[in-house]
Amino acid sequence: MIRVFDAHCDALSKLWEERDLDFYRENERLQVSFPEMEKGNVSIQVLACYVPSTIPFGRRYHAVLEMLDLFYEKVAGEKLLPIQSRNDLEQCVLKNRKGAILFVEGAHALEESLVQLRTWHRLGVRGMTLTWNHRNAVADGCHEPNPSGLSLFGRKVVEEMNRLGMIIDVSHIAEPGFWDTLELSAAPVIASHSNVKRLCDHPRNLTDEQMKALFAKGGVMGLTFVDFFVTSEKRKVWIDDLLRHLDHVCSLGGVDHVGFGSDFDGITETFGDLTRAGDYSVLAEALLKHYKEAEVKKFMHENWLRVFQNVLQ
Repeated sequence: MIRVFDAHCDALSKLWEERDLDFYRENERLQVSFPEMEKGNVSIQVLACYVPSTIPFGRRYHAVLEMLDLFYEKVAGEKLLPIQSRNDLEQCVLKNRKGAILFVEGAHALEESLVQLRTWHRLGVRGMTLTWNHRNAVADGCHEPNPSGLSLFGRKVVEEMNRLGMIIDVSHIAEPGFWDTLELSAAPVIASHSNVKRLCDHPRNLTDEQMKALFAKGGVMGLTFVDFFVTSEKRKVWIDDLLRHLDHVCSLGGVDHVGFGSDFDGITETFGDLTRAGDYSVLAEALLKHYKEAEVKKFMHENWLRVFQNVLQ
């Protein structure tokens, strides 16, 4: 069974919001749980700390601290190892262990402080999406009208993340900020959960030019399972619809630069045949019908491993 590296889910945020949930027990309200990871052979899972926009400034940073505390108290352990370094990642792969990598989704939770960014890093956070959908002190999100690129503070954040060996994630960012980030970053960047704009004209998706530039930088994009990022048609979405996006990415030279970032637990409407982490086995079977096994292994985990090994210290 092919291993899976999923570059984005919101399970940790859901556990924070719904305290009765247990990561180690199956529950229909939790799309990513340890039992589901076992079913789908998910070996590495990126867990995003997402702070809802309803949380006021002054409370957002502390909300992330609560999620990190929840991770270490209730999630991390012998069954799911925290991955904080290149060596941790390599050992997890070599010993066939399951691991988790902590991200923060949206620099609005940073509350305009590099000290707090460094504190997150000391607590094990190894990546951050620079924006969610709206403007923050770093950059404009993809739903902002007339968006600008990186702010002066945003440029400092990118440079500090490079210095610390943190993964910079450009999913959700408006296009001017995307180009600024690619130009400024000394390390490859990722788009953890974004699809193809040519096939679904949504502001969260990437243009062909963006994808080519991301690939040239050595980055990786994660196709996501959000139905309205896959098609603008009002209908049920299936794995075959996602494969159209994968085919297009590969046609642009992205065979070595594409993976998956499910966005499980951040979505309510799922594919008809891809509803939770355990269904990654169904996706693997579908991929093997269309691609060589060596290519499927790249899509499922090897491309993510390469870029994370490159950036983590």
